Amino acid sequence: MTQRYRFPSGELAPGLVLPPEIQRRLRLLLASIEASTSPVNCLIAQANAHGACLGLDMGRILARSDIERVEILVDSVACQRLAELAGDAWM
Repeated sequence: MTQRYRFPSGELAPGLVLPPEIQRRLRLLLASIEASTSPVNCLIAQANAHGACLGLDMGRILARSDIERVEILVDSVACQRLAELAGDAWM
């Protein structure tokens, strides 16, 4: 797995600065998406990550614009992993 969401600066996405603990937990959630071995597991991991985003939003922990960027990142990583899993199924 390439961990597509890691940038040399340490940010999840360019310009997205998060508290260290939140960033660590989001990295774990994204890693679980990338490590999924089936489409169902990938969708479950994606739902878990979206649940974390919802918690950040409901608790007003981050700005809504930052949460939206994280949600887009989650969807992107999940979409790429689902495409990889679909490709593996045809081999």
